[in-house]
Amino acid sequence: MPRKRFERPKPYLTRRKRFVIATEGKQTEKIYFELFKNDDFRKNVQVCVLPTREGESAPKHVLRRLRRHIHDAGVEEGDELWVVVDVDSWGEEALHELCHECNRSGFRVAVSNPCFELWLLLHQEHPSAPPTVKACKQDLTRLLGQYDKASYNVGTLASYIPHAINHARRLDSNPDAPWPRTTATRVYLLVEKLRA
Repeated sequence: MPRKRFERPKPYLTRRKRFVIATEGKQTEKIYFELFKNDDFRKNVQVCVLPTREGESAPKHVLRRLRRHIHDAGVEEGDELWVVVDVDSWGEEALHELCHECNRSGFRVAVSNPCFELWLLLHQEHPSAPPTVKACKQDLTRLLGQYDKASYNVGTLASYIPHAINHARRLDSNPDAPWPRTTATRVYLLVEKLRA
């Protein structure tokens, strides 16, 4: 009678939860969210950032890019799909349509008013007055020594993430609204999930 070979059980590897983040910005958001690929954060997640291309930063283009990625790469149960945009000059109609479509499709939305730089600024400061896009960039330059949308030291912000979350939560005066109508950013909702 032939002897049965010893078979080792295959190791059970759980698939890491994936966060797919389609952004309005070309590099600023990508630099920031790539921070979460570092094992200092969660080891059980994958972060995939889909930055914009030249001339495709409007909310409808960001949403289309996310849908294209889902079509090409697929999505599995438990994955989180996010759209990250600024209020900018898109107007209420474009933001309303974006939030409606995302809600209908099961995507999450993180809108910043006025800009993503507000989220970066909140890592060290809580603005005393509603800042403009220009003021946010000037304050970041002051705090970081230099600030360029395409190149900044995200590592200096990492240890202040809990401060940013707290500051953003306090600024979000109407969290049930689809997006912040006053100075605020919903990026904290995504970052909380990335850190959980």
